[in-house]
Amino acid sequence: MALLAIAFALAAGTTAGADVDALQQLWSGTRDSSEQVVVSNDNGINSWPESSERRVRAVVEPVAVPWLGAHVLYFEEFLHDDPDNLRRQLLVKLEPAEPPARGVRARLFTFVRPSAWIHLNLRPSRLATLVSDDIATTSTCDLMFTREGDQFRGNTIGHRCLDIRAQTSRYVEYQLLIGQDLYWYRRRLLRKTDGEVQEEVIGFNWFELNTTQLYTCRIDWTSSGRPQDLRPLLRLDVQDQGGRGRSVTPDGRKLEIFHRLQFSHRFDSRIVGIACFIIRQRLNFYAFDLPIITDMDFIFNTNR
Repeated sequence: MALLAIAFALAAGTTAGADVDALQQLWSGTRDSSEQVVVSNDNGINSWPESSERRVRAVVEPVAVPWLGAHVLYFEEFLHDDPDNLRRQLLVKLEPAEPPARGVRARLFTFVRPSAWIHLNLRPSRLATLVSDDIATTSTCDLMFTREGDQFRGNTIGHRCLDIRAQTSRYVEYQLLIGQDLYWYRRRLLRKTDGEVQEEVIGFNWFELNTTQLYTCRIDWTSSGRPQDLRPLLRLDVQDQGGRGRSVTPDGRKLEIFHRLQFSHRFDSRIVGIACFIIRQRLNFYAFDLPIITDMDFIFNTNR
């Protein structure tokens, strides 16, 4: 029994390490996002009107900081036409989540003198001078990532990430989805006393937000071949302007979900059931024992 427990722990550790590597590779790069204010009650970080949009660029690159960890990312975010005026600047340390939690924890560190470390990913000689006194931990705002197919979904933990501008009367709730073809985030400020949303911002791949939709698709699975035995397997997010999600079913089938206009497809509902929802409202539930013929279908390809 003890040997079985040890073997299980080793397997879990191997999986967690693989997820850290995969998240670092997937997150790295330059992301252009269209950002929109959904709710704004003051002139804080989002001083432009509700429903207006701005283009935001995020640069994420691995950097060598051996004394901090083996998987460290440099993150900076700015308006696309003002790259020297950073909105956010962080070092992100990726590590397996501590049991009993599962997934990847992203530990966030700010810079004591941010302007001294701007565009740090492009300045290796400057990076080599970085020491622990140059950064400060923001552990209450760490993100916990879980893997969903080939995507990672990250969230702040609890209500401890406080909005320092509001003298701790509000907390930050941050969600981030990272996929090969999809990058989506939502940042909300909520009042501590009653949980009322004071500010909300969303952003994702550089598309016109008023002409695209973001969907979340729940995938159910059964090995018995009986539809009544379908059980939740995972959830993937896709958007309707070229987005797609990929995963592998327990029996080794490669599953790919993407969007296309005016397409019909037949799928075996005895194995997989899929429901897609718009983020704010339900779209449709498709039972895949009949062909789908609509003017806005999702395509589900499966092969071994």
